[in-house]
Amino acid sequence: MAMASFPIPVLGNGQDSERDVASEWRVGNFTFASGTEDVIIRFRVFHDDPDLQRLLDEGAVQIMARWKCSSTISSGYLDLIEDDKHADGSTYRSSIDQRTVLGSVTVSVFAVAVRPIPDFRWSRQHEDYGDETFDIRTGDLLSAPTNFTFDPAKLYDPQSPPLNSIFKIVKSDKQRMKGIAVSYSDSEQIIITLSKTLFDRMQLIDSANLKLTILVLPALVDTIDFIRSNEAQSDGEDLSEFQWYRTIKKLIKANDLNDDERPLIIAQRLLANPIDGYSDDIAAQQENEEVQV
Repeated sequence: MAMASFPIPVLGNGQDSERDVASEWRVGNFTFASGTEDVIIRFRVFHDDPDLQRLLDEGAVQIMARWKCSSTISSGYLDLIEDDKHADGSTYRSSIDQRTVLGSVTVSVFAVAVRPIPDFRWSRQHEDYGDETFDIRTGDLLSAPTNFTFDPAKLYDPQSPPLNSIFKIVKSDKQRMKGIAVSYSDSEQIIITLSKTLFDRMQLIDSANLKLTILVLPALVDTIDFIRSNEAQSDGEDLSEFQWYRTIKKLIKANDLNDDERPLIIAQRLLANPIDGYSDDIAAQQENEEVQV
């Protein structure tokens, strides 16, 4: 009957008369805009189910969204703000820090229980379920997730591109490679290649600041050094045709940095000091743990 398997009947699962629940569940009207520091995301959830609306009003269920960027191997939940209420749902707004995303980003939207709901029954559930009731646990989905994908690098104003638009992280196919390698052959992006082991293990790290420190910071230091070495040569390559070069030069100027400052200082400033950011993250985490104890 259903397109996917869930422990309970959920909205949006199945087609036509074979739906788990004979109510509308749809996510659409996606819009994205790239700001100076964040990507702004808006979308609308369409539904007409009275049981879902009651659970939302009671606070037993929430609309949530989770994002994942395959390039930076980062993921997390969006802090959703309900912008507008409609007769058939709501419009939500949120944002993602530009520094945490480099390439394609997938966002998944779903309704989820945030507390146990015993003996629950959809008033419009499929006849195959009869009068069966379900004990919904915290974390159980009440809708099939709806996914949408966007590329932040294609959203920015070409006159003011974000730094993260110029980096692309890829996995090496060489078995014996260690660490990272940087290539400047692409006209638009700097390619950061990771060994297969490192690429896979980076997925275990949640901190965006730590990933910036491990991967992007050394690559940016190397890039600035590469630019200087090339400019110092009378017969050096003309880098002005490269988008990544123009972006870095523009950001150095916009941040009132001098070309003669050390590459490490410039790189840290352009990345908003990720080492300090990671230190702050750890301190805040420890403080929260102490409060909970």
